[in-house]
Amino acid sequence: MDATASDSKKGSVPSDRQVHSNSIQPSLTNPSKAAETSTHQHNQHVMATIQDDDDRLLVRIGYTPVLQRHFSRWSTVSYAISILGVLGSVPATFGSPISAGGPATAVWAWFIGSIMAYCIASSVAELVSAYPTAGGMYYVTKHVVPPEHVAAWAWIIGWCNFLGQAAGVASLAYTISQMILATAVMHSTLTDGVPSFTPTALQTVLLAILILCLFGTICSFPTEWLHRIILWFAPINIIASICICIALLVLTPDKQSAKWVFTNVTDGSGWGSKGFSFLLGFLSVAWTMTDYDGTTHMSEETHDAAIRGPVAIRSAILISGVVGWMLTVTFCFCMSDVEGILGTPSGLPVAQIFFNAGGKTGGTIMWFFVILVQFFTGCSAMLANARMAWAFSRDAAFPFSEFWSKVNSLSNTPVNAVWLVVAFCSCLDLIGIGSTLTIVAIFNITAPALDISYIAVIIAHRWYEGRVVFHPGPFTMGRWSKPVNTVAVTWVCFISVVLFFPTVKPVTFINMNYAIVVAAFIGCFSMIWWYAGARKTYIGPRTTDTIDMLPPEDPEDILGDYDIP
Repeated sequence: MDATASDSKKGSVPSDRQVHSNSIQPSLTNPSKAAETSTHQHNQHVMATIQDDDDRLLVRIGYTPVLQRHFSRWSTVSYAISILGVLGSVPATFGSPISAGGPATAVWAWFIGSIMAYCIASSVAELVSAYPTAGGMYYVTKHVVPPEHVAAWAWIIGWCNFLGQAAGVASLAYTISQMILATAVMHSTLTDGVPSFTPTALQTVLLAILILCLFGTICSFPTEWLHRIILWFAPINIIASICICIALLVLTPDKQSAKWVFTNVTDGSGWGSKGFSFLLGFLSVAWTMTDYDGTTHMSEETHDAAIRGPVAIRSAILISGVVGWMLTVTFCFCMSDVEGILGTPSGLPVAQIFFNAGGKTGGTIMWFFVILVQFFTGCSAMLANARMAWAFSRDAAFPFSEFWSKVNSLSNTPVNAVWLVVAFCSCLDLIGIGSTLTIVAIFNITAPALDISYIAVIIAHRWYEGRVVFHPGPFTMGRWSKPVNTVAVTWVCFISVVLFFPTVKPVTFINMNYAIVVAAFIGCFSMIWWYAGARKTYIGPRTTDTIDMLPPEDPEDILGDYDIP
């Protein structure tokens, strides 16, 4: 990682008086000429790192600071880890790789997928380090494509990001509901091997909506409260994961052999190919390791966001990759009764592993921490989605944007945007009452929608880098940037195709993967809305940025109107 400080080129920067007279004064009389001259003089400069004054950097980017900054280094890292939430997400998705390709598929797909996720996350971190705003990658779009294309690109990227995150939040609430009801199933009495309680679709959805309301309540807290709460998310996640792994390995009788765990690949998908069944094993890691720019949506509430955001993103992938692999390997070792675990009446194989090892009491305690961490993940994901909705609405991308972009005077947070997300995600979950197929298809679009929105910005950055001046932030990959970008783009293009495939063959109406249908609907809907009227009113991020017109060390008197110390 290359870090570029604001004083790295002091020798080439003129004095405040010279800057004021030569760069700023002409902008009052001839803005076009001033901008052209400034760009010519300073497009080789790296954007200043303003570690002690994030608000000045935000003003240079083009937004007036309105949120309070309370997130520290540790709460930012904790937030980044919790938005991935491996202790909640791995048990929720473990059934897909293990049933499709066996234990070796689950183990090695997670290992390889984590490396690829690190490449994507590093590429995202490099871009958002330059422009740390609540819009995340959506806002970065403005600075990687030519001005005439900004509106269309920002519109598409923004909607992909918002809808992908919303689908993720809705799926998290739905999954937590399933986990809670699975606990009830495991505790119900059995009659001829059939549990006396079986949850209905209505019960699952109503509980999911209640959980969404709890998410919304917590996300409406002041930023200082959120900082103090989120500080505990990562420690609980990591410590509970380690303790559960130890408990399972000690308590589970007749564990599987290392050879079975690390080398046994099966064709459980029915496609007639172990290789393709192995590819389907990436579903778990792809669903868990996403929403990389979630941390950057909190940038306007984070101290030193240009540095701490990217560091938190990469740290979270490393830690979550290791912890997730540890959990996956442990679960595979503890699958003493493969058929019984895969055919569990709870529908969640890991829940059965817990109950087999610890009985009802021990299994319930371990399962409680899984649900708790998944709840943390849901809160973190909604927080990111709400900040994205707020950023999108302040740029007039939503109907009634003025209302959704308001900041609550009591909490100093965008509470209206939070409850917009609650309402929208509740509507998505309500679909589950009438059609399980449709709701699963909507949930399956989360990873592809988010990952494609990321690589679209990365591709645009590389495609237009000769035409559009990009000011790197304090985090850069230097000479590794292009190779890592290439790996990230190639991987997302490849894995997105896999994610759209049906997981079982023969393909029927019931087991068809309808994610591609949902993706096509989202694409058509956004484009129709764009051409029907949005292109006449939406202009992209509505900023009056001076980042291309000021030198790396901007004079303080230029920002006097913003009353920033």
